[in-house]
Amino acid sequence: KFMTTPFPFSLVQMARTIMFLWLFSLPLALIDLDSSDDGGHIFHRVVSRCVMVFFITYGFIGLESVSIQLDNPFGYDENDFDNLGMAYCTFEDIYAIIYRLDGIEWTDKLRLRMKSDYDEKDFPETADEETKLIF
Repeated sequence: KFMTTPFPFSLVQMARTIMFLWLFSLPLALIDLDSSDDGGHIFHRVVSRCVMVFFITYGFIGLESVSIQLDNPFGYDENDFDNLGMAYCTFEDIYAIIYRLDGIEWTDKLRLRMKSDYDEKDFPETADEETKLIF
């Protein structure tokens, strides 16, 4: 149900608008030119505040980009989770544990049961072939 519930467009639009308004008004709030110092110090303050605004803006835009990427983490993009790879790694770990604890007979029984549920080309014929790869 979580994957099928979309974000409301108005919420995304309002959050993005507020972020951009805040980022564009941030330099105006940080600039303090009404000081009794000489002109030399004003330049250093302006430069330091511009650098600070740049990094704050870069951070907020980066956070927004990450939130867009994490909107659907179970797809087929390069940044998405590899669910099939994680499941295959878990199956390999289970086979290795059963092989170490109960031996090759029970590993082969589990493998035969899994072959009946899945494609036969995905599994080696015996546990010996796989244990050469694992160990």
